[in-house]
Amino acid sequence: MTLYEPQCVAPTSCLLGQSPVWSPSEGLLWWVDPKRAKLHRYNPKTTNARRYDLPIKASVIALSQGELLMAGDLELGFFDPSTEEYAHLVTLEGEPEGNKINAGGVAPDNSFWFVTMDGDEADAKSAWYRFAPDRAIEPLNAPRVIIPSSACFSPDGATFYTCDVTEQEILSFDHDDARSLTNRRVFATTSSGAGYPDGSAIDAEGCLWNAEWDGGRLVRYRPDGKIDRVVKLAASRPTGCCFGGKDLKTLYITTARTGLTAWQMDAQPFAGSLFAMQVETPGQPCREWTGH
Repeated sequence: MTLYEPQCVAPTSCLLGQSPVWSPSEGLLWWVDPKRAKLHRYNPKTTNARRYDLPIKASVIALSQGELLMAGDLELGFFDPSTEEYAHLVTLEGEPEGNKINAGGVAPDNSFWFVTMDGDEADAKSAWYRFAPDRAIEPLNAPRVIIPSSACFSPDGATFYTCDVTEQEILSFDHDDARSLTNRRVFATTSSGAGYPDGSAIDAEGCLWNAEWDGGRLVRYRPDGKIDRVVKLAASRPTGCCFGGKDLKTLYITTARTGLTAWQMDAQPFAGSLFAMQVETPGQPCREWTGH
């Protein structure tokens, strides 16, 4: 695999592939397609891909002691790939009608952070929550937006990153042990181009890789928010990325084909596929939700 040249490794034709997660113990890449209520798996050793049916439209997944913690619709649950069984954990209460869970990730303290949004993508009704290892759910104090995406932290855990997709802004917050989010600021903006910031991943140097929906590219931002590298992709709607491989120097990229015209799909036959490319700087080790 050539450095900084994305290649399609699994032509899965997802409507909305997202939330890629690398399992180092299994050597597998997992991701979901909430539009079709599917879970996908890719094995780089064999290059084989597999698909699982899900009882919920999971939008985000996280590793958890051999199982997958997943969140979708307005619920959280466990999926055991070995038995293909799903166990409901909790249903989120008090959300506005029409809201759904959209994005999330595991925090430095191994809690699971996730965010809801308006399913019609019309009103700023988002809300962030923390799902603790003891299964307690508490709200986080992030401002409401129409379409939130991304949930990642700087290597030292002091900065939290997320995206306001509609406003084309990548946001950062100060984060401390008290789990409060302060000093909201615009880390970077994509308003000068055609793309919208979607899923992100942080590497070992604290640089943020962002998938740019409708921009057909990945952008690496330095910790000061300046663009370090732009990588074009053979799919216009990348949705997320994560680091994998033994050395964490493979960047996996999920993409979507939802909303594309027939002409656009003819022009980008790998839309909705899983891509991968080699990078110089490794990612951070994957965190797991440590609840039971």
